[in-house]
Amino acid sequence: MDASPPVPLVALAGGVHARVVSVPPEDVERLAAEGLHRGDTLQVETRLPLGGPVVVRLGRARLALAQRVAAAILVQPGPPA
Repeated sequence: MDASPPVPLVALAGGVHARVVSVPPEDVERLAAEGLHRGDTLQVETRLPLGGPVVVRLGRARLALAQRVAAAILVQPGPPA
């Protein structure tokens, strides 16, 4: 069975687990410093209203990502790793 195509992180609902497929080149260094890398598994905790950030859990850490950044990060939804 083929996996579904990657989707923007911003499209996922709270509680969904996903693996990071790609990170926008302009944000790679900043996100790596925050602990987010291609291949990581994360969980969406919440999407704040009115264009607020997308909050994800990455291991034991929480990270708030701007809508612009979350829209450019592609992920593969799936079960927790």
